[in-house]
Amino acid sequence: MLNNTDKFVDEIRKLGLSKDEARVYIELLKSDDNHMGLSRKTGVNRTKVYRIADDLEKRSLISRKTDDRGTFLTASDPRTLETEIVAREEKIKSQTDTLKELLPELDKLKILEKSPFHFEVHTYDGIEGMKQMLWHELKTKDEALVFCSGPMEDLVPDKKWCDRHRMKTIQADYVVRDLVTADKSEAPDFTDVDQFYDLYESRSISPDELDVEHQVVIYNDTVAIYAADGDKRVGTEIINSTHADMFRQIFEKYWESATPQPKPTSKNQSSQPLSWVFDLPYDLFDRLMHMISLCLVIRISMRISEISIVVVKVFSSNSLE
Repeated sequence: MLNNTDKFVDEIRKLGLSKDEARVYIELLKSDDNHMGLSRKTGVNRTKVYRIADDLEKRSLISRKTDDRGTFLTASDPRTLETEIVAREEKIKSQTDTLKELLPELDKLKILEKSPFHFEVHTYDGIEGMKQMLWHELKTKDEALVFCSGPMEDLVPDKKWCDRHRMKTIQADYVVRDLVTADKSEAPDFTDVDQFYDLYESRSISPDELDVEHQVVIYNDTVAIYAADGDKRVGTEIINSTHADMFRQIFEKYWESATPQPKPTSKNQSSQPLSWVFDLPYDLFDRLMHMISLCLVIRISMRISEISIVVVKVFSSNSLE
């Protein structure tokens, strides 16, 4: 039972409860109890149990009841957890809408000088740094030109995150042209996001003519350079229109002599019954995954309650006998 409880605690924490709050909540789902009893069952300090109970009561996750035995705490319907999530979603939506309205004005506060001699240089490191640089690429207008040293997963070893980035690329509606050294070509079906291939074009070039060791991406006025070696990852963004235009000219020269790569054939829809999920906007995709997780946790919580009720009835029956 301990292992199951620990599992439920880990799952419920994903819904915004702390470890101790989850433990108290789970114990109250099993049976009503007072502060002293909860402290004994959970191992949480009694003073802290009082604070946790007050917080959970404010969030309508538990309530108090009084009878001839005294005052006890009882868990509310597990579906109350959904109310909290909906409230957070509404808050996030409001923040997102506000950001969209503010971005044009915020961008005006950071206007780069038009002088060809003006440079901005930013450096990044680690996987989070790579994510930030890749996220900046989503501001691309028209197309991104890539001296490609390997798939995005080499920079961010998380296929789910990389495929979400590719979905955002589809939403941003810009073309990606990859120039790859022949012996480092990506697998023809490196992503399950079939629609990405509609915006993607790849050519390979002999390593004798160009050996791409580090990924370089040219977009807008930016040249982004990525380097990965084992667990080490570093990157640099150089923002200057003249510099970016020079790299575009170099890219186009090599592109002309490179060999076009065949586009992957879209996977049969019948073999991917859930492929429509990838068509969802990023925020809806996240909300769908969140709701599925919520349903699973609520189902587990309800099952705990049902089992606890049965156990209590059995013990009560045995006591009467």
